[in-house]
Amino acid sequence: MTSPLFWILPPLIGAFIGYVTNLVAIKMLFRPLQAVHIFGIHLPFTPGILPKERGKLAENIGDMVERELLTAGVLRERLAKPEVRENIQTAISAYTDTLVSRPLSYWLSEDRSTLPVSGLLKDFVNSEVFNSFLEEVIKEWAAKKMPSSRSSDDPFSLWLKSRARDVSSIFIPAARDIIKSSIFSEIKKSHPGEASLYKQSLENIVKKYPGITLREFLSMSNAKKDETDSFLAHKTQKTLNDNIEHALASVNIKALVSDRINSLDMIKVEKIVLGVMAGQLKWINFFGAVLGALIGFSQVILSLLTG
Repeated sequence: MTSPLFWILPPLIGAFIGYVTNLVAIKMLFRPLQAVHIFGIHLPFTPGILPKERGKLAENIGDMVERELLTAGVLRERLAKPEVRENIQTAISAYTDTLVSRPLSYWLSEDRSTLPVSGLLKDFVNSEVFNSFLEEVIKEWAAKKMPSSRSSDDPFSLWLKSRARDVSSIFIPAARDIIKSSIFSEIKKSHPGEASLYKQSLENIVKKYPGITLREFLSMSNAKKDETDSFLAHKTQKTLNDNIEHALASVNIKALVSDRINSLDMIKVEKIVLGVMAGQLKWINFFGAVLGALIGFSQVILSLLTG
């Protein structure tokens, strides 16, 4: 009659060996970090697999990401999703809210040579603020030119005073349109970089309307703001979509991923991998123990059959 140890000991030893073997194999993926030499002889399997093959691994992962993950087709498909368009418009809306809420004096407080003054002025010339401002200027000019009550009572002066209301309703709008047309003509002829005249004009407006915001300056309603944000979001999405290949080529995804992996500390990599795969690695160790136990049990059966 065989002892109970005859049946129990081989499976236990096999389970222990299977468990420890898998545990050591997992550790050898990361450790040791450097090659080990004993009496000048290089110890096999050092450094660990990942530290030793880090360069090849980084290159292969970079190549896979470039070919399979961050492709132009994948990015285009993502850009076409409605939620992406909404996120772009939300971000643009928040940014433009900040811009148009700033006082006009902010844009004149520093050297802003990149400010599209010509385009800004075109919007302003068509705004209600400018129309009111221009009307006041024309009225002041007309008042100086109109004959006063003390002026001579010649026929022309008398006629001009009698037609003052008609002059206000006809001459002022006509003069305003002529001035605006002249401004647009000058804007069209001017080089974008020659903005000193326009900047001076804006400074004069700021003096006359202190604290005026860019939104008030442009007479921008909520509907116009939403329309502008939607237009900018559409243009942004289209620009991204049309230039994906060029952007990916410029970034060089493969080199970017490879360099990033090569720059990582292997101890941090080990912690990240073990932290993510802790549950799965436990099962690998468990199945190693099970396999070892089965091998041990098979040895028991073989010894009985051959004994």
